[in-house]
Amino acid sequence: MKLQDVSLTRRSFLAGAVAAGVALVVPLRLPTWAGQGEAAGLSQAFIRIDTSGQVTFRLPTSEMGQGTHTGQAQILADELGADWSSIVVGMPNQPTPDYRIPFIGQMRSVGSFGIRFWHDPLRLAAAQAREMLTQAAAERLGVAPAALHAGNGFIVHADSGRRIPFGELVGDASSLPVPEEPTLRPDDQRTLSGRGVPRLDTPQKVTGKAVYAVDVEREGMLYGAVRLAPVFSADIEAFDESSVAGMPGVVAVVRVPRGAVVIADSWWQAKRAADALGITFTATDADALSTEAIDTMLRDALDRPDVPVSTLRGDAQATLSSDGQVVEAEYSVPLLTHMSMEPINCTAESTEERTELWIGTQGQDVVRMTLENALQLPAERLFLNTTYLGGGFGRKTHGEIALQAVLASRAVNGRPIKVLWAREDDVRQGQYRQTMRCRFRAALDDAGNITGMRIRLAGPQMGREYGMDPEQMAQATGNLANFDPFSLAGLSDMRYVIPNFVVEHAVVDLPIPLCPWRSIAHSFNGFFFESFMDECAAAAGRDPLEFRRSHSEGQERMLAVLDRVAEMSRWSEPAAEGIARGLAVVESYGSYVAQVVEARVDDDDINVERVHVAIDCGHAINPDQVEAQMQGSVIDALGAALRQRVTIREGRAEQSNFHDYSLLRIGEAPSVAVSIVEIGSPLGGVGEPGIPPLAPALANALFAATQQRIRHLPLSEHIQV
Repeated sequence: MKLQDVSLTRRSFLAGAVAAGVALVVPLRLPTWAGQGEAAGLSQAFIRIDTSGQVTFRLPTSEMGQGTHTGQAQILADELGADWSSIVVGMPNQPTPDYRIPFIGQMRSVGSFGIRFWHDPLRLAAAQAREMLTQAAAERLGVAPAALHAGNGFIVHADSGRRIPFGELVGDASSLPVPEEPTLRPDDQRTLSGRGVPRLDTPQKVTGKAVYAVDVEREGMLYGAVRLAPVFSADIEAFDESSVAGMPGVVAVVRVPRGAVVIADSWWQAKRAADALGITFTATDADALSTEAIDTMLRDALDRPDVPVSTLRGDAQATLSSDGQVVEAEYSVPLLTHMSMEPINCTAESTEERTELWIGTQGQDVVRMTLENALQLPAERLFLNTTYLGGGFGRKTHGEIALQAVLASRAVNGRPIKVLWAREDDVRQGQYRQTMRCRFRAALDDAGNITGMRIRLAGPQMGREYGMDPEQMAQATGNLANFDPFSLAGLSDMRYVIPNFVVEHAVVDLPIPLCPWRSIAHSFNGFFFESFMDECAAAAGRDPLEFRRSHSEGQERMLAVLDRVAEMSRWSEPAAEGIARGLAVVESYGSYVAQVVEARVDDDDINVERVHVAIDCGHAINPDQVEAQMQGSVIDALGAALRQRVTIREGRAEQSNFHDYSLLRIGEAPSVAVSIVEIGSPLGGVGEPGIPPLAPALANALFAATQQRIRHLPLSEHIQV
């Protein structure tokens, strides 16, 4: 990413009296993004250094356990020359424009942007602060700034051995002008970036001091439990507050969208009362909806005439040609839910004058907009305390829990209320990764190369729920029409060299709440496309690795991860006795990931023993975090591929908890070997790209073992797992 010229509206640092004395507060200059005409604004507090030398980084991305704050702090501390042991990380309590990713327009932790978007702006701000501290020290010591260097929280004059701590310089530095184009440190002087330093949040988490939203306690706090409509499009028809008035601890019942919150002295009292609440819900057109009906809708959509072409490369007619060998296949994936370990919850203290929330959220601006739209709550009266998240995976980008907590607090005159969803509430009334079907047709020439491919996807356009217009998105991304990245990413932008290529999307609207699931469209399109590439390789009688390489001409990054994972797994050698191997490679979120799954298949039973992962994410700021994210992604994706699904019966989800929506168990976890490939690529994401290759690599391993193709997830519907 290249930083573009942005004119500063403030020419000096902000200095003022604070509790600890004078502080140096450094603004952040955000880059513009492709197609964005206006430069982003200036933050007033991304870096703060006080007179004690304490360095505080205020970071606008949520810490969900992926280590983003540590990686961002490495970037800042490295460029600044700060003492790593003095670093404190906090988050802003109001989602102002200063903290928003410009092309999203929101303060939001999504899309694996934590490092790849913020790297350059954070580094620039740190370089500005370093140069200001250096200039202040040069004037005090009577030497040229070039004779000084910053390190371990000091500005040092190497020739004389004199050094001045940052804290003693903040007063002078705050009066100096901001250097618009500071000189960045050479790579060989960056001692933190590229190292596996311990995570900043680990000590708090292992000692139990870390505060998640579920841990928040406020004086006089009450608790709320929800009772929500079981059919997603339904709402309350009537409820009888007197039905729970005599139950222990019950304080009030408040209506919220799609249901009610029962408020009590303890959550268990609130939960028992919510279960007993006399309540009826409206009838809807979706009351008879079922998974079978949805599947029929998707199948029928694949046969619709005149579905508009979203993506076209080469000659569309060539993709329908019957000349040569033709390979056809159809795939599907089910609805999935997120199963974050920390249930959905929020604590609110809210009156007309001031609203303060304690919430583990990925979408601070989504919370703000939810409250603005529902209650006309002015943004300046809203204060968010973003806690650690016990998992997010896209689910915690929504704001309904914040609205429920605010309404509950206002119902009891602004007293603090913690509204907590039970696991059953989250599974049955949450939001889901969309179910999709996909049909492929490919033509192969005499050498077994793909000359044309036509793909038709059937399913919803989740992007419309986030205000994306499919026609505008098509124009912005260079596609033809009807383009929804939440549905087509990973198909329309696939990296293989196929001369004639068509993608169509037959849209099927479903009365089911949808929500990004880790890696969004790539989670299913990776399965679809990489499974079909294996089918084409088999039809051509060619090795799956060689087949992919032959369709990757000029794709340096794809070839690099394919070669590395082949080396790791010893692909060119026969697999160990009883072991079947499957391969997949997917580009997503700016990174390339190739995986080889090694599985043992006996009597229709599958055991995944080892997964090899090669990733090119550009420069790995913290290699340990990259490795951990790949390992976690494999575990997450393997559980989904093996047995996870949400089914619908009579308009509602049938699953409710871990007993019928099973996560992977410790004894089922494979060994995961990770190799980071660095060939000078741009920075890519890490939190999501490890998900998409796993399911197709596993399905391809099953084919290698049994010669049977499994085209529909989860695998538990077809084999014992």
